[in-house]
This record gives sequence, structure tokens and C-alpha cells, in this order.
Amino acid sequence: MKKLKILSIFILSLAIVIGLVYSRQCDDKCKQGYPYSSCNGNLNLYRGLGYDGNGNVIFSGKYNSSQGNGEFGLPSIFSVPSSGGCQLTKRFDIFGEILDGPGYTAFDYFYKYLPQLNRYYVRFNQRGSPIFSIYNQETNVIEPVFNIFNTPFVPAFSKANDSNAYFAYGGYGIYGLNKYPTDRSDAQQAKLLYQSQIVNGLEIDGDDMYMTTYQGQFLKGSLNCSNCTKDQLQLLVTDSELASANSISGFVLTSDYMYFSYSGGIKGYPKNGDSSRVRKLVAENVVAMTTDSGAGDFIFYQTDSGVVKSVSTTGNHPQVTILYTPVSDNQCQCAVGFKGDDCKQCDNGMILWDSNGIPMCTPLNALGKPKTCYAAYQCGSTPFIICNGTCSCLPGFSGNDCTLCGNGGEIVWNQGYPSCATH
Repeated sequence: MKKLKILSIFILSLAIVIGLVYSRQCDDKCKQGYPYSSCNGNLNLYRGLGYDGNGNVIFSGKYNSSQGNGEFGLPSIFSVPSSGGCQLTKRFDIFGEILDGPGYTAFDYFYKYLPQLNRYYVRFNQRGSPIFSIYNQETNVIEPVFNIFNTPFVPAFSKANDSNAYFAYGGYGIYGLNKYPTDRSDAQQAKLLYQSQIVNGLEIDGDDMYMTTYQGQFLKGSLNCSNCTKDQLQLLVTDSELASANSISGFVLTSDYMYFSYSGGIKGYPKNGDSSRVRKLVAENVVAMTTDSGAGDFIFYQTDSGVVKSVSTTGNHPQVTILYTPVSDNQCQCAVGFKGDDCKQCDNGMILWDSNGIPMCTPLNALGKPKTCYAAYQCGSTPFIICNGTCSCLPGFSGNDCTLCGNGGEIVWNQGYPSCATH
């Protein structure tokens, strides 16, 4: 046993040394080309976890630059086996970020993966407003679903093996939708289930809903309720730690328990609210969690340091397994849109520079306009075109050069700025 332990330490030490050597080599290869190229530092994980129903835990992140200048490149979706082994797989990159200018758009949260639809629900920050969205990995398109600015938004999905799709969400009240949402109009189809109730955790269990509140309450409701008052919700139990926490980071159900995560760990109660059977699974700062697709024998969680772990929910002694620790993949990557050995090729594109001094190569369309813009001058030297992340005509104008003013409209100038007046 002692020899085995010494051998394990030697192998780990050798792996660290090799990793440092490769990382240093990668730095040497990339540093001369920075900021067109950079060697990946540690992976910076964003909040949120998913499970693919096939033994893999899913999360998102972007590599930091080893030059110490923050994140570099594209965000991506990754997965690791839920059984352990720390074998990281990149599933795909996420395109569509605009990291400067009036069209600022940045990926910042991973909500849910629906394996039956191969669909990813995520959040983008668009000019300071969070947008609940679908990221279509086939077309590399961000599909906005709900604008959740100034809303205590908490989504809940029926289980992957449920025959009928159902989506509920908390805002200023609890709402339900007989489908998984796909566009902005779905918010108009949602029905109010419970009036005024604000929650910070929400889960669906058949025709029932379980939820947590900022006051530390665990409540139970029904999906069959319509425009009910919040006093019709059943109070199961109240937890003082839940009430004192600034916020919870996750809420999940297993076959017989309901668990919440927060800065103090993961804690749970039976679904009937029996406070004598409270369980504390882990005692560390947890920022996200999810369960497997079965009875919830395992909870997968993410710590504030970006480590992904699993903990068993069965038995008297929860077993914790480390699934992933953020490290570098020791790869050199080009800045977004660039290619070539020196990462400076921007074929048929325009180079944009963000406020951090990082370039992006954006392709040009048939009219010579960039697909993405940070400022109006990048769209051409004309006052008829504005930049909101993409080049577009001023309101009322159209045409390739944006100088057409409606049907018989008149162009009115005010201090050098045109407007289209129709009669």
C-alpha cells in the first residue's frame, strides 16, 4: 500500500511537471503573437450544470489567457463522465458574443440541457439585460426566449422521461406553459398558476411543484392550479439557513428528498417536510447543482472555485467524487475569427478591437459591411447607418446604403443627423 501511494504521488508530480513544461512551451509559441494568439490558462467555468442522460455532466466555460489578461477566445460547452476520471470533452464552441460597443452580448450562465431535444438553455447578457435563450449549436445562432431584466426569474422543466413537456417559471408570480419555450411569444401563452409568489428555487415533480422562498420556506403546489392565491400553497418546512442565505444557488428533487445549495453546502429535507430527517450532504461553497436523470442517487455540483463534483444521496455517509478541476489544456488558440500559423489571417474580414486590446476578425457581407460591429464608423462613412452589434439602417430608412426614406418620405436634417419624415 505504501509503495502504491509513493508511486501515485510520483505519477501526479510527473504529470504536473509535464503540464508545466507543455504550458511553458505553449507560452513561448504564442506570446510573440499576443494578442492575436494566446496560450490557454485554466478553464474559467460559468455557473450552471446539466446532465445528458448518458452518464455525462455538462458545463460551460472559457479559457483564461496564460498571459494573465483575463478570458480569451470563445466560450464552449464541455462534459465529463459522471463516474469520474476527469476526462474533459469539448462539445462545441459558442459563437455570437459581442464584447464591446452598443451591441454588447456575452454568455454568462448555463441553465439546462434537454437530451430528448438536444437543446441547450442558456443566458446571455445583452447590454446589461439578461436574456433567457436557446443556443442552437447546429446553426451557431442565439435564439432569445425571455427578457428577464429586473425579474426574479427561476425556470423549471418537466423531467426528460415525462411524456408531456411542461415548463414553469417564477417571476412576480408562478407561471406555467404546456411546452418547452422556444421564442418570445411563448411568454404570452403562459398561464398564471399562483399570484404574487416570488421563489428562488422551483422544480416540477409530475403534477406537483416544489419551491423555496427568500424567507426560507419549502412550499408545494400543483400545476393544475389556475390564478390561485399564494396562501393556497402548502408549507412543508422552514429552514433558518435558507432564510439567512443571501441567495440559494440550486434546488433539486430526488425520489424522496428536496435539496438546496448555498454558500454553506447542500442541505435537504424529505418531500413531506419532516424536519427530523434533515440531511447535510456537503459543507462547501456550492454555486450550481443538478441531478442524474433517474431517482437522483447522485447530485452533481460546482464549487465557487470551479471544481465539479458528485455526491451520493443514498446511504448514511455521502460519498464525494471529484469529476473535474479547472486546468489548462496547454493549447495555443487564435483570437476569435483569425487563423494561420501566426493567427493573423483575417480573410475577407474586418479586424475589430475591444476595450481590452483583443482583436476579433469578423466576416464581411456582400455589401462589404462587417457581420459584427463595435461602432458605427465600422459600418461605413455615412450617417444613415448605426451599429447595435450589427450594421443597420436608421429607423425609417432602407436600401443597401440606407438612404431610401419610406414611400415618398422626406429626409430631414438636424445638426448633421438625418431622420425620415413620411407624410
